[in-house]
Amino acid sequence: MDSTPQPIPEKQCRLARIQRFALGLLVFMAALFLAARLWERSFPWLGWVQAFAEAAMVGALADWFAVVALFRHPFGLPIPHTAILPTRKAQLARALGLFVVDNFLSRQVVQGRLSRVDFVALAVGLLNQEASSLAGKLCRVLPRVLDLLNQQEVTNFIHVQLQRQMGALPLAPIAGKLLEMLTAGGKHEALLDEVLRQCERLLEEQQEAIKENVERELPLPDDVLGISLKMLKAPLASYVAGKIVTKVLTLLHAAGRDHEHPVRQRFTARVQQLVTELKESPEYLAKGEALKADMLANPALRSYAGSVWAEIRAWILSQTSHPEAGFQGKLEVLLNEVSQSLARDPAFAQSLNNWLRDALASLVETHRLSFGRTIEETVNAWDPREMSDKLELEVGADLQFIRINGTLIGGLVGVLIYAISRLLPQW
Repeated sequence: MDSTPQPIPEKQCRLARIQRFALGLLVFMAALFLAARLWERSFPWLGWVQAFAEAAMVGALADWFAVVALFRHPFGLPIPHTAILPTRKAQLARALGLFVVDNFLSRQVVQGRLSRVDFVALAVGLLNQEASSLAGKLCRVLPRVLDLLNQQEVTNFIHVQLQRQMGALPLAPIAGKLLEMLTAGGKHEALLDEVLRQCERLLEEQQEAIKENVERELPLPDDVLGISLKMLKAPLASYVAGKIVTKVLTLLHAAGRDHEHPVRQRFTARVQQLVTELKESPEYLAKGEALKADMLANPALRSYAGSVWAEIRAWILSQTSHPEAGFQGKLEVLLNEVSQSLARDPAFAQSLNNWLRDALASLVETHRLSFGRTIEETVNAWDPREMSDKLELEVGADLQFIRINGTLIGGLVGVLIYAISRLLPQW
């Protein structure tokens, strides 16, 4: 076992030194009082010294009692209203928490302090000096941060954000605006041309199937008065199918060549009507909201959120684990660009500063009572004697000057009272 004496902390040495001085001053006053008392008959002027020393002892003892009563019972006696700090720890803890909350964490105080901090300037200065170092640290820290993140919690967060953002979007009006953009300047004409061409090709490819369907559905009996008509159904069906296909192809050809064709005009009018209905119709709005609700409730959305996070995580890990990928250099360039952008745009920098100050003030405002409870709980968890000793170590040295001042002021008051008592007989 190491028997080497441990060094005494500086605060404890200072406290002991001033305590000895205050006690020495009391002992000196007691000696002075005794000396003056013994030789007062021989030297009457010692009455003044005796009065000074007597009152000084009273002042020293009274202030000693007051100082000691804060931390413990004087002489170990359970005198009422002594050992104030240990016995009233709970009340003091609550009062301390409320004092800090009311005087240091009020919104006015926090905003006043934050208004003097230029966060953007600090960030720009740091980025200008340490962009390369910060980029390197980010590359080293990001994989560890990703490992600490709970995948399920991150997936839930992305899922909630997707639901929140998608839920705030009016689906039908957005679809109307998108359709309006896609059809602006006659862009839908090209789509219609392609649809007409595909219809023509489909009809040409399906002529035989159309003929078979017509033959099957043709309302002609197989025989009339014993005469078989089956031989007539096939050529008749072929004729009817050919006529149908020819008429439809003629219509499609005409609509494809003539931009003023009624088919094209009706298509354009219907598209414009659909745009208007999507943007303004309550019916389409309700349908859009119902479709959006189905999409948000679909389990595939959560699966998509998980795949998004997995892809982001895999990409970050692949970039940070391969120096040759140049990710650190890209980060450094990005940090420099951010710094330059902030420096070039004072209005945005001021706006960002205001937002940060307001956000921090709101954060403190939201949790200020929690800070107070934390202080209260921390103090309550302390051992009463240990708490008293800690506080005495912090402020005890300064409190000893109360004893010293009480000694000297008491002595002066004693001289004043002695002087008044000498003057009274003359009145």
